[in-house]
Amino acid sequence: MKKIISIILIVFTLTVGTMPAFAASSPAPAATTISPNFTGISILSISLTINPGGLSTSTGSVRPSSSSYTSYLTVGLQKYTSSGWTTIKSWSGSGTGLSGAIAGGSYYVASSTYRSFSTATVYSSSGSLLDTETAYSAEKTY
Repeated sequence: MKKIISIILIVFTLTVGTMPAFAASSPAPAATTISPNFTGISILSISLTINPGGLSTSTGSVRPSSSSYTSYLTVGLQKYTSSGWTTIKSWSGSGTGLSGAIAGGSYYVASSTYRSFSTATVYSSSGSLLDTETAYSAEKTY
């Protein structure tokens, strides 16, 4: 009897001990920063705030990985509708060197769910496209 119980415990341990484990993703932070492993982009960030009066502020920035690169940045505010995300306002900026580009602005919103995005494009000194990347902020409901 002890031998049968021992065999059952061994089989059970081997079966359960080899099951894969899955980790849950953590919630998105209020501001999103991407540090991708690309050629031209060192850091890409985006944030969205909405004050109690409905004034939203979207701020994005890109930092290239070389002082000889030129950066272009588009920051947009999107509203969630029944057909998906729709861009309702956008701003753009550009810069050369490690200072990169900053863009953003403010816009009054009505009751709904919003997010911001930051799309960066970085070119080399010879004008070759190096990277294009988009980051999204956490969603905010007003």
